[in-house]
Amino acid sequence: MSKVITPEAIISYPHVFEPQTPPGATEPVYSCCLVFPDGTDMSELKATAAAVAKEKWGDKTKSLMEGGKIRMPFRNDGEEKGYPEGSVFMNVKSKQAPGVVSKFAGDNGKPAPITDPKEIYPGAKVRASLRAYAYSVNGNNGVAFSLGNLQKVGDGQRMDGRLSAADEFTATERPSADISDLDDLL
Repeated sequence: MSKVITPEAIISYPHVFEPQTPPGATEPVYSCCLVFPDGTDMSELKATAAAVAKEKWGDKTKSLMEGGKIRMPFRNDGEEKGYPEGSVFMNVKSKQAPGVVSKFAGDNGKPAPITDPKEIYPGAKVRASLRAYAYSVNGNNGVAFSLGNLQKVGDGQRMDGRLSAADEFTATERPSADISDLDDLL
């Protein structure tokens, strides 16, 4: 089966509520980068990718991979991109909007939907449902994962350095006292 639920990851470049058209593409997609901190158990993701590759290229898979003829979705050059040392990351996308839910239960007992884009920010901790697929496009062969749904499992340090307005500015004045407030003081 090519469907898998990821271990906890840090989301980066989240475009999960509004699709974006990537450079060189003609159609908008929903996408994000999933960053797995050093030490994350990636065995199920890697086994799923390997199984999809073997299904596509059969007995040639191992020699094609060793020869660099099959691209795998797992990247470990994240330090150049500002990701934590030793992390592994992968980009996932879909033409369909992912469902986005909380770890907390809603009224029906299932994970509550998240509809506020501010909740899914670069640095939030998530799990994702993904589906692996093999591709052969313009002489490039590889395995990628398409984005199914996301579950926010926690808050994390923002990766984009953005601060809230309340944290970025200081208050310069106190509101003037209202006359009705004076009655309370007397």
